Amino acid sequence: MAGRNAVSWGTASSIILGALLALPMAGTATAAPVVDSVQLNGTTVWKTSAIPDRVAGQYLYEKQGEPKIVLNPDGTGTFQAHMVAPIPVRYWILSDEKGEPVKETGGANYRYTIVLQYGPGGGGNYPEGGYDSWYWTWMDADGCANILGERFKCG
Repeated sequence: MAGRNAVSWGTASSIILGALLALPMAGTATAAPVVDSVQLNGTTVWKTSAIPDRVAGQYLYEKQGEPKIVLNPDGTGTFQAHMVAPIPVRYWILSDEKGEPVKETGGANYRYTIVLQYGPGGGGNYPEGGYDSWYWTWMDADGCANILGERFKCG
């Protein structure tokens, strides 16, 4: 017997089709970046969801393999510490109050600070819901970016 919140198949399929048609198509505008602040090590910092193109990707330990860091373009990813399963993370780029990413430069090399929040499964040094920061550094001569000085994405 259908409850009062039951939806018929015809209605459900109309809702699903409507939702699919509302999805952005290639070439359409995307949502504006989100800019907000969090407490990080006792200090208020600003972060933006505007992820620079070079940041997203898979970072391999000593350019070879695990443990890995995976950063998706949508601000999600995973962090794998040594000899443990990957931990889900959400990440942003450190910014000013207006959402402009803070970019430190030195010649052709430059650096962003990633602000991240650990998801479930970490514990210890990586508590669920806890915030942390990592330097992301582009080394132009090598054509590689690195995080934590040991995880690399080249090319």
